[in-house]
Amino acid sequence: MTMIKFFSLKSKKEVWVDSSKVTLKTMKNGRKAAEAVDPETGSKMFKFLSKEEAAQLG
Repeated sequence: MTMIKFFSLKSKKEVWVDSSKVTLKTMKNGRKAAEAVDPETGSKMFKFLSKEEAAQLG
């Protein structure tokens, strides 16, 4: 499985999340984004995706 790196603002560190637990979103302007839950703190994490990352996930 592919892992995606997020930055958790609550724990202030990088967190790797499995791609099966990531939700893909499309913003109003057409840009792709990923949303996941931090496994340690339970808080939501959000990341804008580059074109390469978006192609890799979806």
